[in-house]
Amino acid sequence: MRLWLILLISALAFAYVLPTESLDVIYWARPDSVKIVGLEGRGLWNQPAIYPLIATDRAGRCLAVANRLYIYDIAVRQFRIDRSFLVDVQLSPQIVETLAQYGIRLPQTIPVVLNLSLPLPPLILATLYKTTVASLHAPYGYPHWALNLGPRANVTAVATNCEYVVVATIWGEIYVIRDGRIIDQILLEPGVSVRRGPPTRPPLDPPVTALAVVNNTVYVGTSTGDIYRFRLPTEAELRSGRYDLGLSKVGSCGGAVYGLYIDPSGGPIALCFVKRERPYVHVFPYGVTLADPVLVTYGIDTPRFASAASQDGRWVFIGAGNEVVGLRDGRVAWRYTLPARPSAVAASWNGSVVAVGTQAGHFYLFRDGVPVVRTDPISTQLLLRALAGNYTGNITAQQAAAAVKPVTSVAVSFDGQTAALEYWDTVSVLYTAKLPYVVEAPGDCLPLEAAVYVPGTNIGYIYTLEKSGILYVPYGQVEVLPLYRYMGDVRCKPERNFTLTIFGDVAEPLVFRYVKQYRVYKQPADLVKGPDWASGPATFSAELSPPLQVQVAVEAAPAPADILARLRNTAAGLVRAVFEAWEVDGRPAGAGFASLAVDVQKPVVVKAVYRVEAPATVYDGDYGINLVDVVVYDAFGNVVDVGKSPRFSVYPVNVVARYKPSYLVSTSAWATVNGSARLYAEYMTKAVFRAEPVVDLRNGTRYVFVKWAETEDTNTVLVETVTGPLRRTPVYVRQYRVVVAPPARVEGNVTWADAGKTIRITIPSLIGEQAGVRVAFKNWVINGVPNATARSTTLTIRVDRPLNITYETKRQYLVSLRTRYSSAPPTMWVDEGNALGVVPTPADVWSPPPLFRYVFVGWRDVATGVVYYYPQMPYVYGPATYEAVWALDPLPLVAIGGAAGAAVFLVWFLRRRRLRRLMAEVAE
Repeated sequence: MRLWLILLISALAFAYVLPTESLDVIYWARPDSVKIVGLEGRGLWNQPAIYPLIATDRAGRCLAVANRLYIYDIAVRQFRIDRSFLVDVQLSPQIVETLAQYGIRLPQTIPVVLNLSLPLPPLILATLYKTTVASLHAPYGYPHWALNLGPRANVTAVATNCEYVVVATIWGEIYVIRDGRIIDQILLEPGVSVRRGPPTRPPLDPPVTALAVVNNTVYVGTSTGDIYRFRLPTEAELRSGRYDLGLSKVGSCGGAVYGLYIDPSGGPIALCFVKRERPYVHVFPYGVTLADPVLVTYGIDTPRFASAASQDGRWVFIGAGNEVVGLRDGRVAWRYTLPARPSAVAASWNGSVVAVGTQAGHFYLFRDGVPVVRTDPISTQLLLRALAGNYTGNITAQQAAAAVKPVTSVAVSFDGQTAALEYWDTVSVLYTAKLPYVVEAPGDCLPLEAAVYVPGTNIGYIYTLEKSGILYVPYGQVEVLPLYRYMGDVRCKPERNFTLTIFGDVAEPLVFRYVKQYRVYKQPADLVKGPDWASGPATFSAELSPPLQVQVAVEAAPAPADILARLRNTAAGLVRAVFEAWEVDGRPAGAGFASLAVDVQKPVVVKAVYRVEAPATVYDGDYGINLVDVVVYDAFGNVVDVGKSPRFSVYPVNVVARYKPSYLVSTSAWATVNGSARLYAEYMTKAVFRAEPVVDLRNGTRYVFVKWAETEDTNTVLVETVTGPLRRTPVYVRQYRVVVAPPARVEGNVTWADAGKTIRITIPSLIGEQAGVRVAFKNWVINGVPNATARSTTLTIRVDRPLNITYETKRQYLVSLRTRYSSAPPTMWVDEGNALGVVPTPADVWSPPPLFRYVFVGWRDVATGVVYYYPQMPYVYGPATYEAVWALDPLPLVAIGGAAGAAVFLVWFLRRRRLRRLMAEVAE
């Protein structure tokens, strides 16, 4: 089995670009192809190739390609071992008998053939075939011709004047090709300049490392430092077949030629790499040496210097160390230090414009030795992040590694107004127009920089700004972003950005305005919010309670370990930081609020001071821990402050709160222990219990201390030593105030009485008397509520509340009574407003009996003569004298007269009846 494979190597190994005169077309050599790309990035032509070398003339009028193919012939052979064995198989008697039962007769010994097949690992035979196909193309890729140079042509250099194509190999062979055929072939050997036909033996050194063509003259540079020259035949010489290439050795520079250019007189300028203890580049024929040259290697046999020459040959630019050095007519004219080692250099026709790329991805465009445009992947990424609203300027190492790509090739147009740069597998074109500008900024802000970004691309360009000048900006819509300039604690801030559409050179200048701002140091930076830069009034705010890293340390003491662990965790959760005050440049500021306004006129330090608050006591039931102090450490372990409320203005901080174990010491109402109702006292400390002797509630109720319940001690002050949880309970008796209005009094003359006790209160029945008028006890009034039934002058009551005992009185008047008959009290006291409730006894009298009967009919007021007929009685409203009024009862006299009349009637009636009876008898 045969496999034909074309060797493809990663695109990171080999790539470069060549420009045309105006750079409207770019010739691009990639590891796997050759492309022709238009100015706007459109692909115009593409041809697959393997590590191609390309060349063009000084005007870019054609494209010569050396397609270096590697072909593997792989043969795979598979082997195996086959073997056959004859063996006898012995059957057991039981198997033979069992088979016989089913009619199968077999001998006990059976011959068997075993076939064995053993596969072996495959044998792979690989053969390498190498060849090079040289071709010449029009600027848009149209092929003029192509030629296979054969299996041994390992091409290392190619050059063309768009008529001839000259290719050279690693064996020192030179092929001169025209119109698709080899018109001549040269073999170089060390120290010898010979012209030969095809070699009859394998060629040896020196490898050709560089070629240069100017008009019809070809210069050849080798790895041994030899420089050769020969002449290409003219059209007439070629037609006649009589010509001499005139191969001759021009000189030697002591090192491999890795750069070959043409000076103004048409002679060679060779850059030779000399490897010593410290490598250097020797510039032939000027004799200039530069240490630490940058040797760029894109393949195994095509290294070259990061260098370029102007088309007029007066300028040569070489990368050495981290510098790019400009030589004019063999003398150092200027040099510029780059942030990384240069990897590619290109120059305009007169050397006024130089493009330089670095191994870290930077791209610089110099005009007369001054950088006017630069870009790099990190700045571009930060620029794109800023355009997206992320102004942090932070980028991770992973993002940086992904963004950094070396600039592998650069190109510049004839006039230097168009440049191209290649990042391995991508090419960007900077096609510029002139944009004048003016900068209005404080003098110490200059020079400044501005970034230009083309939307939709992945690259941004940075320009240097003076007081005025010209920017070479890309065509189309661009974002012009003036950049900040930082000068220590002062920066210059642009006023605005610009969005422009560029179709050609601009006449009206663009005005960049800047203001100066000052740095604001915010401390702690993580907790203070506000501008980092400001000019004039600025507002800042501080986080009210930032999180802390807290540790709690508790000293050892008799207490359960699990409870101490819970207390430690609880205390750690309660420790917090709170905002306390502001300081501006070390001076107190603000009014204690978490926001502050500062007039920034210079660099200033705005500091927020925080206070650590830790609970004085943390407890769980009868056990607790008491705060000793709090220690605040910064992130480096330095002590910031110590105390029960330490302060800090750095962040983050670590807080260590130190506690001592304590025990619950408590009492109840109207008593204190060390001045409080309860506390957590530390081990072996003194606890002083104090009870109030009398607690007056000022509502007629009071409590009087009796004793301590646990100790029966009657002293109001008790001193104990704390060895564990401790409680002392005072015992009080409740008393109520008893207030009695005189002349009433409490038996025993008590003012306060124990709750539930029964007391007796007495009062005289007569309060006062004067001139027939007296005041007498009526009934008791208890707490303002009259009790009409409590009329006894002695009151027995149970004390279950405060008592205010008063009484009601009544006014009585002296009434004198007189009567002719019967009897009545001569005098009596009658309540004011009451009716005289007495009549003579008896109320009727016979005098003399039985003829005259006198009946009581009422009372007559002696003073007024008014008679009150019974049952109407007089109402007493003052002292008075009443006389009983009697009336003669006529009934007895009428009764006597009626009886006499009845007797007379009865006699008449009886006589009349008797007469009628007699008359009746007579009639009969």
